[in-house]
Amino acid sequence: MGNTIHYFINTNSSKGFVSFFKSNFEPLERVIKLDNYPTAIVEELIGKASSIATEKGYQQEIIHSCIDNSIEGIILPQLKTGLLNIPAYIDYGYSVYKLMDNETVQDMQEALTKSHEYFAKALKIHDDWEKIYITNMNFAKMNQLTSDTILKILGGHTQNKKGSSVNRLFGASTIHGPIDYIENITADIEKRYFIKGRPGTGKSTFLKKIAERAMINGYHVEIYHCAFDPNSLDLVVIRDLGICLFDSTSPHEYFPSRDSDEIIDIYQEAVKEHTDEEHKEQIAQLQKQYKETVAQAIGCINKANRYHQIYQEDVLSKINNVKCKQSMNKAIVKLLKIK
Repeated sequence: MGNTIHYFINTNSSKGFVSFFKSNFEPLERVIKLDNYPTAIVEELIGKASSIATEKGYQQEIIHSCIDNSIEGIILPQLKTGLLNIPAYIDYGYSVYKLMDNETVQDMQEALTKSHEYFAKALKIHDDWEKIYITNMNFAKMNQLTSDTILKILGGHTQNKKGSSVNRLFGASTIHGPIDYIENITADIEKRYFIKGRPGTGKSTFLKKIAERAMINGYHVEIYHCAFDPNSLDLVVIRDLGICLFDSTSPHEYFPSRDSDEIIDIYQEAVKEHTDEEHKEQIAQLQKQYKETVAQAIGCINKANRYHQIYQEDVLSKINNVKCKQSMNKAIVKLLKIK
């Protein structure tokens, strides 16, 4: 693996706000939580820590905000340490912000809740879109394709240890539009499989079965969920084998760029021929409705971000710079285990 990979652990989705904090931070020996530090301070702190980690040759994992793609956390796997900022708009149970009568924070949270409602509405439209392809699927062929792929990539490969997994997201619907770190996450992967298909053609189930088999065979698997519907998977990475498979369709559509890259086209392999053409008008209508509804959700995220900026500016105006520097230095010492 390279020195640094980037990803998200939170998402504003059709299932509400979903976090994979526990999956990524619970295995660590030391976790430093910052309570709603302004982004400027967090990025300065992590930037300094990252520079020191780079000098020492430590592997790094940089965690981004699902709102604006800013940096909000870092994990140093070799040291088993991590740092994460918890913004005011995230509800981690007994947050002090629940007790505060702060209109800006309330407006921020209401805007995000509204975005979740729009994403949920978009999911219903997406479900109707999926039905077109589900009714035209050849499930026998799909099952055979899955079995053949598992045999091809795993075959007799096993490790004499218990398999494990970590759950993350490679992308997010941010104020800047859809952002993903697929190229970064897969940069050192020797064999990449690009999964092509349509909504409802079983891409996520295909990935789940491969991830499950890899874990049964004793491998550690990085599982990257869909930011829009976290119940679905978009990317599976098995680093010990130098293999990954990912949903390479919009809004994270990629095409092979290396000689070793390979396409697995589920539509071509397991969907009734001419399904696209036969349902062209209905698909176009659903596609339009889906995009419009997602755009409304993104509009709410933009609104929440504006409130967040106002809140951060207020916090920054009250911070003592000397105390801030002292706090940052203490965090860096703990994170990097500097004696």
